[in-house]
Amino acid sequence: MKIILILLFTVSALAIVVLGIILCVSTPRDWPMTPGTIKAKKVLVDGKSFVMVEGEPMNYLGQIQSINIEFDDAGKHLVVSRCLIRWNPFSKIVVNNQWPVFYPLADVKLGSYSVVYRSSEGEQTAGAFEVP
Repeated sequence: MKIILILLFTVSALAIVVLGIILCVSTPRDWPMTPGTIKAKKVLVDGKSFVMVEGEPMNYLGQIQSINIEFDDAGKHLVVSRCLIRWNPFSKIVVNNQWPVFYPLADVKLGSYSVVYRSSEGEQTAGAFEVP
């Protein structure tokens, strides 16, 4: 009876450790960008205004690498971020978003805005633009 309890405890502990490792590698992590590598500028595409954000190419160190741009109306800026999932054992999909990324300005109120991103040295400015 003692051996069965020890075996049951060992198997349960091993299962918890394996699940913890799987959760650790498959959880999206913030991935700061190198300072000075992100540039942003306002462009026209087919007569419509966009902010074009460019950066260094992805390095394929993860199964899923994603770039995101969020609009912060109160702060009057666009926030560029990216995340990395090293490996997801439950999916074979590989996603590597690439630069440039375009953000439409059709619904942005009039004013001056900046494009910021998080780097290993804190928040950096990639550029600024006006919406007339």
